[in-house]
Amino acid sequence: MNHKLRIFTKQLLILATITGLLIVGLMFLIPPAFISPTLPYLLIFFTAATLLSYYFLQKKMEGSPSGFVTAFMANSIIRLLLYLVIIAVYAFTNRADAVNFILSFFLLYVIFTTFEVSFFLRKKTE
Repeated sequence: MNHKLRIFTKQLLILATITGLLIVGLMFLIPPAFISPTLPYLLIFFTAATLLSYYFLQKKMEGSPSGFVTAFMANSIIRLLLYLVIIAVYAFTNRADAVNFILSFFLLYVIFTTFEVSFFLRKKTE
């Protein structure tokens, strides 16, 4: 494992741990009817998807800058389409939990996407 991937993985796991602790805290504060039972699985999913995405983009970053930009845009589009499919399938198959699932999904999406983009911006300026 190269140095950049090791740093990213460490920071990602710290973010996932902090997010997981916040989720556990929210489970004590918010009534269970407002929390999707899929939330812990979504946390694992977003951690894995972010790590996989970073690994792919880091390989492209080693090449030309235009190749990285193309790969970043393609990666973003593919992930958004995958996420929309996951949301739609879950919402149609589990209508009772659809709103809670979508809100949980969106919150984790914002957290992990912000982390990933800020990590790339920090590394690009170094």
